[in-house]
Amino acid sequence: MSKVAIFIILIGSITIGLILLSDFAVKKRKPELLQISNKIDIVFSGDSHVECSVNDNLIANSINIAQSGEAYLYSYAKIKSLLEYNDQISTIYIGYSYGDLLKDKETRWLFGDASVTEFIKNYNYLLEGSDRSIIFQANSKAYLRGLVKSAFRNFQTFARSFSENPDKRKIINYGGYLYLVRDKLQEDKDMVDTYRDEPLVISQIQEEYLKMLSQLCQEKSVKLVLLNTPKYRYYNLNVNREIRQNWISFRQTMPKDSLLDLSSISLPDSCYGDMTHLNYIGAELFSQYLNELLHK
Repeated sequence: MSKVAIFIILIGSITIGLILLSDFAVKKRKPELLQISNKIDIVFSGDSHVECSVNDNLIANSINIAQSGEAYLYSYAKIKSLLEYNDQISTIYIGYSYGDLLKDKETRWLFGDASVTEFIKNYNYLLEGSDRSIIFQANSKAYLRGLVKSAFRNFQTFARSFSENPDKRKIINYGGYLYLVRDKLQEDKDMVDTYRDEPLVISQIQEEYLKMLSQLCQEKSVKLVLLNTPKYRYYNLNVNREIRQNWISFRQTMPKDSLLDLSSISLPDSCYGDMTHLNYIGAELFSQYLNELLHK
């Protein structure tokens, strides 16, 4: 056997060893990482719509764990792990925007190179074997890149888990509210016609994991609410009819879960970073409104 082959085997063995060790280490600290304040009983989860819209500092007894580009597979894994260590959680609000069930979201969010690498780096230790298999079969190269990066991230998270977190209102590398400074509304308004042409191709995986989340919440006696955050009026008027109807129809297959559709509430133009995302100004107004709505 040549020296090059021996070197490759050695490096490969060390890398695999570090991945397994880091995974074991961070899993041992899951209770310390995932246990939040017992005053928090409301969780907001989902993609960038929730990430940018919900300032959990302004909503009593809540935590935002949403992350941009987050597919329901990862939302399910994060919420499942969170419920394991927090019996006080009573309500989960999961982002449910018109396009979330489209095949495009699956292609970009679940199987896209950048998404796979980033999410596996952060959340591989939370996934079941079946979850990993779905991702690996679709994009093995990106999965392996993310897996290698997860070793460093896991050791980093393990070390940070020993630091003081007295209020327990944040979770390391778990998403959260994004203070969005953006002004692309006019640019999006100029392209409004493109929203009419989105084809209706459904993601079976997105639908499957949202149903799994519904079933999990029922088993845990936790209320699941599908949350459609504010969208700019031009967007709402131009959503493809088939996409909107599928969004409604799928919700009707989940009769035990509530729908909170706040997509059409009236907000000034200054509140929008683009057609579908609130900026920090909009998030403050919307979160104050949501706080009153949830706690009145």
